[in-house]
Amino acid sequence: MLPAQPDPFRVALNRVTFGARDTDVATVSSVGWAAWVEDQLAAPAGDDSALTAHLNAQLMHIEYPAASTAQGSWNAVNEDRGLNYVNATTQVLWNIARNAGVSISFNERFRIRQELAAATWIRNTHSRYQLREFMADFWHNHFNIGKNENELATALLPVYDRVAIRPHVFGNFRAMLEANATSSSMMLYLDNWVSTATTPNENYAREIMELHTLGEDSYYGTASPSSVATGYFGYAVGFTDQDIIQASRVLSGWTIQAGQRFGQTTLPSTGEFTFNPAQHNTQASTLLGLNVQSSVADNMNQGRLFLNMLAYHPATANFIIRKLARRMFGDNPPQAVIDRGVGAWLAFQTAPDQIARVLRAMLVTGNEIREVAPTKVRRPYERLLALARTTDMTLNAAPLMTSLLDPLNDHLFAWQAPNGRPDINEYWLATGASIATWNLLSQFSNIPQVKTSFISQTPTDVVTSATGVVEYWVGRMVGATLSTQAMNALVLDQAGTLGVPNVSRSSSQTNLENAYRRLVSLIATSEEFTLR
Repeated sequence: MLPAQPDPFRVALNRVTFGARDTDVATVSSVGWAAWVEDQLAAPAGDDSALTAHLNAQLMHIEYPAASTAQGSWNAVNEDRGLNYVNATTQVLWNIARNAGVSISFNERFRIRQELAAATWIRNTHSRYQLREFMADFWHNHFNIGKNENELATALLPVYDRVAIRPHVFGNFRAMLEANATSSSMMLYLDNWVSTATTPNENYAREIMELHTLGEDSYYGTASPSSVATGYFGYAVGFTDQDIIQASRVLSGWTIQAGQRFGQTTLPSTGEFTFNPAQHNTQASTLLGLNVQSSVADNMNQGRLFLNMLAYHPATANFIIRKLARRMFGDNPPQAVIDRGVGAWLAFQTAPDQIARVLRAMLVTGNEIREVAPTKVRRPYERLLALARTTDMTLNAAPLMTSLLDPLNDHLFAWQAPNGRPDINEYWLATGASIATWNLLSQFSNIPQVKTSFISQTPTDVVTSATGVVEYWVGRMVGATLSTQAMNALVLDQAGTLGVPNVSRSSSQTNLENAYRRLVSLIATSEEFTLR
């Protein structure tokens, strides 16, 4: 008999992982929630050993014909290749992107994105350090870069993931903010690399305040900066259009080496970040209530002072912690969790493990993480990975991982705008999104690169009835019974699809496996599985 409600530890795990497995629940039950969180926060710098071995073994096919252009040529390629671009340097990826269609096939540029997508699917599914994967997903959406907006930015995304996001997910936000501000992908995506002394570009200056730090509620529009109240350290409590102009000036000169020429100087073409004094505007004045000119020398340190102001501003703490709490709890997160998170953020804002301390305050200090009833809806991507994790599927690299969820604007880099995908239930419960997700769930286990055997996983002692089979898989995937109507429908469906042993024994193993695959995909469409 299944319990009416899932185990509290399963509830907690589902909030900060890509799907709680029975083995995960057993681990937390044994060691305790606080110990599990500490183990997750102590994740090694790279992937765990099992995941590293799995990633190193991945092969994806690539094939294209030889061709010649006026500027160069390339040979034909037809091979199974590892995920080599995931760890490639900025210069290697930059050269591929710059020379695509000239001396390198466009297929190689597209391959970069295919490899990063495949590696992300595999990491999110198979990493032992699920809290890190959860936070990497959160920060990627917070500092969103949409693929295809700028092909050069897209080509450099493996470095962005590897340098600007993953090393900082539990670290210090100020350090993460500068890693993003100096990322070549972000420079290209939000145009700061073209900002010059005579024409500072305001795109990144606006987004770093509105989307990355202070939040849109801190925007005062065309108001005079002098009319905006001051607060923390005398900084303005919000920003105006004039602050955006001043911010674009202090960030000018933060660029990339793209072969651009200024006077007698020509920068190399490597795609790497650089500060170019010839591109820096020297006319910045008052920014967020602080006179920048009198505070620091007229160089890159103006931009660094601005990042300090943003990272340590109370509005940034409130904006990001509320966003993180919504990611965990749903549209109406507990205020106590927000308060503890904001308090820890501000108290440890210069600590190297600031974000880890924030997570302890939100996840461990109170009991909300396991006691508040689930209301947060899984995105389509999360539902696919939860299906894979709770049924012990093995995911291997597949080219389709790059674009499988593009029609739903889900998955890494699928959202084109810099604001990141919506994180409210209403968006993901739209009829079109639900139907498309159900179709994907029904097809997912049949993708050739997804390896599983439901026959071997189904214990022999439960196959005496359709009810036994249904209860086993519902227990594995949800941890509690579904509604009476849903349970009855699954039992009837299973009884009619060769899942009843007295029929299946005379049926082919293929038919029986397909019956079980149909069952788990139907469970994945249930309301109870939809919530995380």
